[in-house]
Amino acid sequence: MSSRSLYLKFNLLIVGTIFFCGLIIGGIMLHTITSSMEKGLDTSGQEIAASLGAVISNDVLLDDRFAVSEQLTKTLETNGQVRYIIAAAPDGRILATTFPGGLPAGLPAVRKYREDMSIDTLSFDSNEGHIREVLYPIDEGVIGSLRVGMTEQRMDMLIQKRCLQIGLMVFFICVVASLLATRYAHHFLKPIRTMSEAVHEIGGGNYDVMVRVQSGDEIGQLGKAFNDMIGKLSAKEKENSTLLKKLQAKERARVWLINQLFSAREDERHRISRELHDETGQSMASILAYLRILHDHLQTDDQRELLLEVRDLTANTLDGLRQLAVDLHPPMLEDLGLIIAIEKYLETFRRTQPQILVQMKTSGDFTRLSRAIALICYRTLQEALTNIIRHAQASRVDIGISCTPQEIRLSIFDNGVGFNKKDAEQARRNRHLGLVSMRERVELLNGHFSIVSKPQGGTHIQVLLPADAMEAREDNNGTKKT
Repeated sequence: MSSRSLYLKFNLLIVGTIFFCGLIIGGIMLHTITSSMEKGLDTSGQEIAASLGAVISNDVLLDDRFAVSEQLTKTLETNGQVRYIIAAAPDGRILATTFPGGLPAGLPAVRKYREDMSIDTLSFDSNEGHIREVLYPIDEGVIGSLRVGMTEQRMDMLIQKRCLQIGLMVFFICVVASLLATRYAHHFLKPIRTMSEAVHEIGGGNYDVMVRVQSGDEIGQLGKAFNDMIGKLSAKEKENSTLLKKLQAKERARVWLINQLFSAREDERHRISRELHDETGQSMASILAYLRILHDHLQTDDQRELLLEVRDLTANTLDGLRQLAVDLHPPMLEDLGLIIAIEKYLETFRRTQPQILVQMKTSGDFTRLSRAIALICYRTLQEALTNIIRHAQASRVDIGISCTPQEIRLSIFDNGVGFNKKDAEQARRNRHLGLVSMRERVELLNGHFSIVSKPQGGTHIQVLLPADAMEAREDNNGTKKT
């Protein structure tokens, strides 16, 4: 019902109300007609019985049943509404009847008249049809009584005719009411239909529509309020559009700044790594060479032993500087690709963290990865393993990395102690920005970063990067970027 048009609802309301009222009025009229006709039929039966009783009273006293039967038959033939007549003695015995073969089934054989009752009428069904039998006393019941059976056939036919007339009248009124209701509904609902069309236009982004107000009633007031709403929505849309453009500009600036920050950080890592490798490393190597020369010029064993300790410390420091240079900017990442760089990093990780079992599975072709994508995957893995060493207390780490034409997927799972959302928020407030940094790096390339962890249930980090970010592009300076 709610999905149907207002026109149909309006018609159903008007026509249904008229039809219901017509049924009630028709029922009242039929009940009144039926009651009136029943009273008229009873009155007619009484009049016929009174007239007949005056004629046959002497014959009843003389017990001339033949004459009584003739009078009964003559009265029956001259009155179409009379179905039968029975003359009865004061004790209810039948003296004469218009039924030559005896009483039909369904008619009472004896009906006695009592002095304390008025003219009695009995309505019942028989094999002769629906009968209203009038019991009328002859000379106040001293001589006997007459039972006049009045048929309701003519009354039923008349009632059926009246029912048909009332039904046709109600139908005609409903048709006229439907036409008038449709015409009125078209005029009444036109502003609402116009507002509905305007709402669809507004839904499509057109705020220039206006509703014509042609009346001062409630519909007109609704139209005015609707026009005011459109004006406010239009102003709000313009304001939102301006704010959206500003927000988009700020978002572009934010993304650019983050990109510049990451680029600057990676460039600084690269510079520091190169300085550590080229300058500091060479200086440390020169120191080792001088220590070897100095070792040959020492005179005592204590001096030589002390110099050897200094040389070993210097050699270890040089190894640490070289490893630090590799961690800051792994040269294999650009020279040999992502997978070789990760495997080399994992070799060092296994050597320095023998208590943690690390396994990696790879699938796909990684030769088309851009420098930015490879760097993000490498840094994410590096940051995740660093967090595992510091916080997870894990004994096993499973790494999976796959590359398809649609996406690159990196998965890191450890069986450590895990954490909850409250711990993660507290770490962020304490400026432990490892997870935040990983997320921002991924989202910078329109990727998806997710982390699932629960206490004593381990931690699962997953990175998804789209395929359109996997192709490297050249900028104006000839450097690769995404």
